[in-house]
Amino acid sequence: MLLHHINENREVMRTGCQFNRDEQVPAETIRLCVTPTIMHAKIHAQEFHLTSTLDRVWDGGPFCMASKVGLTFQQAEHEFTVLRQCIEADLEKRLFAFIDPKKVDLFQDMKSTWAPVLVSIQESQYDVEDAHIAYMAELYTATVFHLMRVAEHGLRVLAKRLRVSLDLKDKKGIVPIEYADWQKVITAIKNKLAKIGTTPTGPKRQAKLEKYSDAADHCIFMKDIWRNTVSHARKPYRATEALGVLERVRDFMQFIAKEFAVPVKTP
Repeated sequence: MLLHHINENREVMRTGCQFNRDEQVPAETIRLCVTPTIMHAKIHAQEFHLTSTLDRVWDGGPFCMASKVGLTFQQAEHEFTVLRQCIEADLEKRLFAFIDPKKVDLFQDMKSTWAPVLVSIQESQYDVEDAHIAYMAELYTATVFHLMRVAEHGLRVLAKRLRVSLDLKDKKGIVPIEYADWQKVITAIKNKLAKIGTTPTGPKRQAKLEKYSDAADHCIFMKDIWRNTVSHARKPYRATEALGVLERVRDFMQFIAKEFAVPVKTP
């Protein structure tokens, strides 16, 4: 888009040259065409370390376009030509990766499709984002790894809502949920559900227990199918597998966020 704007502005200056190449570019044209393009180029030059480009657009730089007062149409056309050449020269020194537009769309839709999770289980946000970034970069095993970290946040929510505790057998004290492995947490959840199940329950309580049990079963499935495999480097993952895991974990986390996460109070 920046190169496109430079070309458009260069054509404006070239058109002005047809009438009077030595006439100064009007201040309004400078404000609407030259200055925004310089600012746009400056942002990209800083972000991607485009040194030659930065020399042309940096305030006070040796070749800064913005410092050249009274540009004629011919001079302005030349400046835009040189600016484009600087950008192209800088880009030749950089490596870029093509990202599948469908993967970009998935990333851009993340905040809406994962909204209940990102709001109710905020600690999962970084791994949700990293999973999508890894998927865009075609790092599919990394995608599954981050998704298992996301699912673990859901497992912790489930355990905390059931108020399970993990007693240490070899020393006095309680293991924090965050420091226990999946199997111990899942076992503790199942034990707690079994204990609650022995007490008289009504229809509502029974329905809630079934939801807890269903969530725990999902955790067992993810642990056996993906978590253990990716954690112990047993196999790499392909694109279709990673996408399947992403969709399954997203559904699981939305279920956890809806049924078990503590609602976030708005001010």
